[in-house]
Amino acid sequence: MREARALAMFLFDTYSEMQDEDQARALATLQTADPAVHDALVQLLVTDALDHELDVPPWLGVASPAHAGDDVTPPTAASADPTRR
Repeated sequence: MREARALAMFLFDTYSEMQDEDQARALATLQTADPAVHDALVQLLVTDALDHELDVPPWLGVASPAHAGDDVTPPTAASADPTRR
């Protein structure tokens, strides 16, 4: 199974960049040729397609309702430098 997963990881970039129709045909061919690699690759592709919390840049983070109205003031250069008073 490790070999199948390693080969699936090797194929991932190629398959993930394919158009949907091309990917479906290639996956069907792979399923016939090597079902274990097919299953591992499909698992990777599905996992990649799901939304993940860390997919959002930090500056667009999810604001919770409790903090939505809070004013956030960025630190100034003087407050960031501990030697300045």
